[in-house]
Amino acid sequence: MQEVCSYFVLMPEPYWPKRKNSYTLRDAAKNGRYARLRCRYCKMEKYFLIEELIIAFGNIECDDVTYSSKWRCSSCKGLHTIELKIEDPPAAKMQEIRVRRISRIEYIRRVIWKED
Repeated sequence: MQEVCSYFVLMPEPYWPKRKNSYTLRDAAKNGRYARLRCRYCKMEKYFLIEELIIAFGNIECDDVTYSSKWRCSSCKGLHTIELKIEDPPAAKMQEIRVRRISRIEYIRRVIWKED
């Protein structure tokens, strides 16, 4: 009689992109007005209007805002230490916070030449 060996390969679950039914900035603008970006390391907080984040980055997923533009903390200069939370703060907290607004958007156009 012949022995049969069966090997089960345990594969990790594949990562599926969150494109279908993803939570975008436009969806977040319906639920809240402000995006709070907070550094996990030095606890610095900045508030932004979600509509202005849409102007700056387009309608991307909320999780991708901090990674797509490679934001650094302005005080500790840490990369990938910024976390984003969508909220509508109460009126008492609105008296204390300062909201960052867009003053201008600059586009840099660089031409790179190569020899043929």
